[in-house]
Amino acid sequence: MFVFQGLLDAGSVSFREKKKSIERKIKILEESKKAIPFRKQDENWSKLQNLKERFQNFARSGSSQEREESLLLLERAVPQITSEFAAEGKLSAKNLIVRYSEAYLQKKNHSDETPISAKDEEKSSNYFRMAKEEFNQAEKFDRDRNDFYALVLYGRSIQYSLKALDSLDLDPPKGYEGILKKKIKS
Repeated sequence: MFVFQGLLDAGSVSFREKKKSIERKIKILEESKKAIPFRKQDENWSKLQNLKERFQNFARSGSSQEREESLLLLERAVPQITSEFAAEGKLSAKNLIVRYSEAYLQKKNHSDETPISAKDEEKSSNYFRMAKEEFNQAEKFDRDRNDFYALVLYGRSIQYSLKALDSLDLDPPKGYEGILKKKIKS
């Protein structure tokens, strides 16, 4: 009898584990906002915030059923929202790769205006290579429907593309101002 009950318990995930899992996923979504300039996700952000607040309220002072229901709503919404975030992240990353390619060719063809130093060109091409690699990896995760990893990698691709543009002293496209994470030299 005790062995059978232990087997039943082993197959289910506790409320605490589910809570930690969903909180990690939400943290990934919130962190992605720092790397990807979402433009079409206001409705999803407010939906996520409302569900998160509802869950937190019930987790503190709700009945067991209210906690479970609010967690279930959050667990259902997060994958859908993540998928939409990943789709927009993919579009942003792809557009930045194209933008860099065009800007690089234009700067290279008009080198008489402001020539590119060999050091800056190498630095820029390394960042661009990394941006493309991250984008390709993200697409693989996207195809496998692993939207969280895809989202993180699209964000990295965007960062590398912005660093590539920055290393050529090119301004980021409209909407990407303040997205580049610069290291502060001390």
